[in-house]
Amino acid sequence: MIGRTVSHYRVLEKLGSGGMGEVFLADDTKLDRKVALKFLPASLWNESEARERLIREAKSASKLDHPNVVTIFGIEEHEGRPFISMAHVPGVTLSEYCTSKKRSTAELIELAIQIADGLQHAHDSGVVHRDLKPSNILVDERGRARILDFGIASLRGAARLTQTGSTVGTLAYAPPELAMGQPAEPVSDVYSLGVVLYQMLSGRLPFEADHEAALLYSILHEEPRPLADVKADLEPALRKVVETCLQKKPELRYQSCAELVAALKQARPREAGTPAPGAGNRPSIAVLPFNNMSADPENEYFSDGLTEELLNVLAKNPELKVTGRTSSFVFKGKREDLREIGQKLGVETLLEGSVRKSGNRVRITAQLVKAKDGFHLWSETYDRVIEDVFAVQDEIAGAVSKALNVTLLGRSSTKVIRDSKAYSLILQGQHLAYQNSEESLKEAVRSLEQALELDPDNPDALAVLAYSRIIQGGYGHADTGDMLAKAREAAQRAIAKDDSTFKAHIHLGWLHVMHCEWSQGEHEAQRAEELAPGAADVLFLRAALLAVQDQLPRAVDLLQRAKGLEPLSAVYFFHCGRMLWWSGQLALARVDLQKVLALSPGFTSARASLAILELMAGNLDTALVEAGLEKESGYKHWALAIVHHALRNQRESDLATASLEQVGRQWAVQLAQAEAYRGRIDSAFHWLDVAVEAHDAGLCWTRVHPTLANVHSDARWGRFLERIGLSARN
Repeated sequence: MIGRTVSHYRVLEKLGSGGMGEVFLADDTKLDRKVALKFLPASLWNESEARERLIREAKSASKLDHPNVVTIFGIEEHEGRPFISMAHVPGVTLSEYCTSKKRSTAELIELAIQIADGLQHAHDSGVVHRDLKPSNILVDERGRARILDFGIASLRGAARLTQTGSTVGTLAYAPPELAMGQPAEPVSDVYSLGVVLYQMLSGRLPFEADHEAALLYSILHEEPRPLADVKADLEPALRKVVETCLQKKPELRYQSCAELVAALKQARPREAGTPAPGAGNRPSIAVLPFNNMSADPENEYFSDGLTEELLNVLAKNPELKVTGRTSSFVFKGKREDLREIGQKLGVETLLEGSVRKSGNRVRITAQLVKAKDGFHLWSETYDRVIEDVFAVQDEIAGAVSKALNVTLLGRSSTKVIRDSKAYSLILQGQHLAYQNSEESLKEAVRSLEQALELDPDNPDALAVLAYSRIIQGGYGHADTGDMLAKAREAAQRAIAKDDSTFKAHIHLGWLHVMHCEWSQGEHEAQRAEELAPGAADVLFLRAALLAVQDQLPRAVDLLQRAKGLEPLSAVYFFHCGRMLWWSGQLALARVDLQKVLALSPGFTSARASLAILELMAGNLDTALVEAGLEKESGYKHWALAIVHHALRNQRESDLATASLEQVGRQWAVQLAQAEAYRGRIDSAFHWLDVAVEAHDAGLCWTRVHPTLANVHSDARWGRFLERIGLSARN
């Protein structure tokens, strides 16, 4: 063959061969370019199935035009021997690329993203590869992945080539459903790419055996060897991505390669001190809780308050990525290695310090260090009276900004401590409010009201009071209507006194959302963003307002940014997971909701949300287990009512609904969702009306929540949406 002319191609050399073909490098004499020609081996010339398979490859791949897929030019025949002409890609196979030298995890993940992009393009064109493996992936001279050999690809909707029960592809990379001879779907390629990724990262296969029968048994019945056993230094998030790809049940995997790409981008490893995804090239910092060095442990609130204020001041700078309070306070009272803290928070620098308070005097020590190596960038000690504490905070923030070469925008020194006792009470109230328990919120309100008696209209006290009242009402610790009215009054007073109190704008924004006052909520969100563009809670409020308008992709983008700012906060993972679930991205949603439980095992409604997600994925048994594990009784009854209905356990579904009805108005939205799912449309609209009257916070999600799908075709749905200031989906 070498040296011969085939049609208008002059064959130059043999590039390789396999069971289903021989590939040659050739000159295209018409277009003056190098091409690759793939011929059937001589032994298969006369086999109709082999010829049909080659034609099928050409038809499958010719539909594709993507930078990560090898381009097919056409299919021709020479002396009765069919062949495919395709682009020649100078490079090596993925196997050769990974073994030729040590590759960084970041390089390998980038290749995996490219491969997944190429597969997604194929899937969008109706083509499933079915034989993805390292030898079918080239890495060109520019380091770009190129998928080839669609020889056993399936065109969805076309007749199958193989007989029922036969297997196709290379067994080690085949998902269980293909190994059993079932039809291929896009999730089959997700599994195969998971095997490829496992091998890229570890140099091993997830299943290995001495003979094919043993390998087949392992694929069908055994769990893959834990990636941590063969690659201990791999980040947990990346291990989780691979584990999700390798789920035996197709519905438990990422449901598209696009979902897999998003998960890989989130799980990209980063060195300690490098910015988290979405942070760009901004300098990054976490303010760790300042240690209380006072003789009285009750002064803990003072050191926490100083930390909180420094966070707020620094978060006002759009040039600086500042880790949020929840994630920073995870390290309170812990002595962890600075490099580990930097890596967990995804920041370059850490601000730490201590506070010693005695009477009316304070000594504050602060130091700025590089997370990567602990190198001190700046340190200072301040001995002041308590009335000077805001000026000290500004000095610290100014020094930090100078060290990081950013401009300090936020300042505390415009604030004045008119009464040191009131200031202490405000910090006590703030410390208690963040504990979020019923008793701590009551104590917080008492402290804040005492502070306001001493320092009327103090904006900080009023902002924390607004937050406390919202949580009391929202969690049912007190009458919802009364608490929300008091919260609104407190937030408005705070803003009237000092419009730069961005927390008050956030709280007032949420109050507008809870009252279906969308434009007013948007106004407060915009003002809060002007004051603190780098705050995670601002992003969350904006995301909620986007979700209200059925703009879930944009809402998810904002929550992904919030997760980068609060990587150890269950709250943002929970809300991002729910919005991913509502938009149908079940595999990604599952990852985030499971992360919630890892960060906070008892997080309210996380199990219930997972239950309904699993129900949507078709995993009814898992859904029932998750619903039973929910600790909050209201959400537990909500999930059980829906799941039992899906399982046709009508008695159990009715009992769960009745239990939820006993608490009534507080659970109006959940009752509407359960009744809608159960097909009781009149009851669903009754509870939606109750929710409007009760200013139920869940109303903002009604337009996008999948459990309400059954009421969308009812004429009352449009009227309900108009009542809460929305319109039906286009």
